[in-house]
Amino acid sequence: MRRSQGRDVSIIWTSFLMKIVGLWLAADRNEQRRRDFALIYTVATLFISICIAFRDIYYSWGNFSNSVFICCNILYVAIVLLKISVLYAHKIEFFDLIAFTQKNFWRFYNDPQELLIITGCKKICNFSVVLIIFCAQGTCAGYMITPLIENIGKNESDRALPFNLWIDFPVGLSPYFELLFIVQILCVYHVATCYICFDNLLCIVNLHVAGQFRILQHRLKNLENAIRDETSRLPVYENCCYERLKDCVEQHQTLIEYCQRLENIFTVMVLGQVMFLAVVMCLVGFQLFLADTPASKKASLVLNLGGTFFQLLIFTYSCDNLIRQSVNVGNAVFSGPWVNLPMSKAGILVRKNLMIVIMRSQKVCCLTAGKFFPVSLETSTAVLSTAMSYFTLLKQSSLENV
Repeated sequence: MRRSQGRDVSIIWTSFLMKIVGLWLAADRNEQRRRDFALIYTVATLFISICIAFRDIYYSWGNFSNSVFICCNILYVAIVLLKISVLYAHKIEFFDLIAFTQKNFWRFYNDPQELLIITGCKKICNFSVVLIIFCAQGTCAGYMITPLIENIGKNESDRALPFNLWIDFPVGLSPYFELLFIVQILCVYHVATCYICFDNLLCIVNLHVAGQFRILQHRLKNLENAIRDETSRLPVYENCCYERLKDCVEQHQTLIEYCQRLENIFTVMVLGQVMFLAVVMCLVGFQLFLADTPASKKASLVLNLGGTFFQLLIFTYSCDNLIRQSVNVGNAVFSGPWVNLPMSKAGILVRKNLMIVIMRSQKVCCLTAGKFFPVSLETSTAVLSTAMSYFTLLKQSSLENV
């Protein structure tokens, strides 16, 4: 049973991707050196990618379709730079948060109902992470396959790279072409890894925190049954009820504090992600439906658009689930044993504490986008509406440039 509980594909894959980026916990000094090297490699990859993209858009500015494609690539690199900068600025707080999560959330559960709740969270996390990774891999494969297909039958001097370099150098000749091709594809895959790992981690954490709120609700609802199993004497029952309730209140306070720490670290990242998703869905949709795009590239664009849409859905769902489960704590209190308690000193204390729990649960725990608005499922509809508006404007601009 313990071994089956420890297998969590989403956490294993997400932590592995975070280690590749270089922003994860290290067990010793040697492992910390590997993290530092990975972070340096990440920064170097992003620097190379942004230089290639800006030089490409400088020489391709007159071509509207190419400019849209390059702007989309620049946005991906820009959002990755934002995420890495935010997490590096909150590096200590982030590592403390992950250590706390590993110790208190990603652990073994002996209670069958609590295990069932966590198992449900893990299933959603595993499905989401696997699907997002698959879409990201398919998108990256499109960047690699498209130039390979275009280069069939061409001379060495006419071969094309995944991204134009615009330099006075025979990039199509061997072995320069092969080396530059490998460098560009490595940059593509690393940017994709950086892009999905932070969002996967945030969604996993949101869903597991929501699961902890559900566990708290379960403990509040079944408080009476757990106590009656221990004692049937009324005075002892009252005191035991009060002690159990104190544990639940402490757990509630811990979860509230955890959500505040999560908000302080990720609020800027969430704002950037919401704005990014609205724009990138518009740009990818333009390349897919309006631009003259090769068939091999359209396959990757379909995966890109589908992955972006699903990423928006699971991201907003995880935030919305956190809001709903934090509010449901107050509703779970009404199913507790307070009705059967006499109006003794312990009974009055229990009722007062329950009222405080109910009032505190009305102030929802949520993630906000830069402190401007809370993120929920309604945010996904707003993002899609904004993306459609941008798509209409982009379509009109493309018709004017024809």
